[in-house]
Amino acid sequence: MLPRVTKALARSTDVTGTLVVGGLLTLSTWIALPIWAAATLTTPPVAVAGPLVLTPALVVRGYFVRILADGIENGNADGAASFVAWNDLYRDGVRSVLVSAVLLAPLAVLLATAAVATVVLRSLSTDLRPLTAAIEGALGPSGTAAVAATAVGLLGVLTAAYLLAYAYVKPAALAAFAASGRLRGGLRPSRIVRVAGSSRYAAAWVVAAATLVAGYALAGPLVLIAIGSVVVFAVRAIAHGVYGRGARDALSGPAAEPSGVTRVGTGDDSRSSPAVAARGALAGTGANDRPTRSLGDGGSRPHRIEASPAVQSGRTVPLRRSETDDRPGDLRDESEADSEGGADSESEADGGGFEWVAADRLSGGKDKS
Repeated sequence: MLPRVTKALARSTDVTGTLVVGGLLTLSTWIALPIWAAATLTTPPVAVAGPLVLTPALVVRGYFVRILADGIENGNADGAASFVAWNDLYRDGVRSVLVSAVLLAPLAVLLATAAVATVVLRSLSTDLRPLTAAIEGALGPSGTAAVAATAVGLLGVLTAAYLLAYAYVKPAALAAFAASGRLRGGLRPSRIVRVAGSSRYAAAWVVAAATLVAGYALAGPLVLIAIGSVVVFAVRAIAHGVYGRGARDALSGPAAEPSGVTRVGTGDDSRSSPAVAARGALAGTGANDRPTRSLGDGGSRPHRIEASPAVQSGRTVPLRRSETDDRPGDLRDESEADSEGGADSESEADGGGFEWVAADRLSGGKDKS
C-alpha cells in the first residue's frame, strides 16, 4: 500500500511544482500563524486578518482532502493531484477544520467542565473545610492531596485516550467527507463507524501513522533550512493517500458509468497525449473520462466541468494540426485556428476575402507591361 502511494506521488506530471507549492504553503503557515496569534493577544483587532493568515493552512488541508478523494475513487491511479481550483481547496479546507472541531468538541467540553469546577472549588465563596475534613478522616492527613492527584491523573488518562481515538477516527471522518463532498457526509456516525471498523482502514492507519512518525523525525533536522517543510508536506500527502486507499472498500460501491465530467485535480491520462486529454477536459468529455465509484449508500462526490490540471498549471495548451498552402503541417492554437476559420468562412460568404499576393508577381507584371 505505502509503495504504491509513494509511486503515485512520484509519477505525477508536475511533482516538482506540487512539492514546491506545498512546501511553501506549509512553511508560510509555520511562520505566519504564530506571528498572527501573538499579535492578536497584544492587539485584538488583528484577529480580523485570520481568514487571510489561515489561507495557506486551509489550502493545504483542502489539498489533502483531494488526495483522500482520489485515493477512494481510483486509488490515486493518476498520481498526486495538482494545485488547481484553489477556491475549492480553500472551501474543503474550511470544512475539514469543521469536521475536526466537531470531533474535538466532547473533549473541549470535558476540559472546560474540569476548569470551571476547579475555579469554583478554589473560589473564596466556597468553603472546602467540611469536604477536606471528611476526606482526611477517611484517608488520612494526605487524603486531600491523593484525591486531587487521582482526579488530575484520571483527567489526563481520559484526555490521552480521547486524543488517540480522535487520531484514529479523524481520517475516517475526513475520508467520508472527501468521498461525498458534503460536510454532513463527514459527520454521519454510521459512515464513520463503517470506515473506522474496517480491517483495511485499520491496517492503513497503522501504516500512515508509522509513515508520519518517520517523516517528522526525518524533517526535524531539516526545518531550519526550509527543506523540512517540503518533507512534512510530502509525508502528509502520502499518509492521506494511504488513508484513502484504506477507506476505499468501506466507502465505494460498484463502478458506475462514466459521468462525462472530468475530475478536478487528477493527472493526465497516460494512454493519451496531453493535447487530447486537455481537449477532452475542456469539452467535458474525452480521454480523461473514467468510470467513477459511487458510495455504497448512493451518495457521490459532485464533479464539475473544468479544464484539466495540465491546462491550468500551464504544462500544455490544446493544439491541433492544420494544413495550409504555404505552411503545411503548421501547428496552431485551436482557438486561434477556430477564429481564423470562422473569419475565413465569413469573408468567403461575403465575397470580400483578402488574398496575399507575392511582391515579385506584382512587379513582374508591371515590368512586362
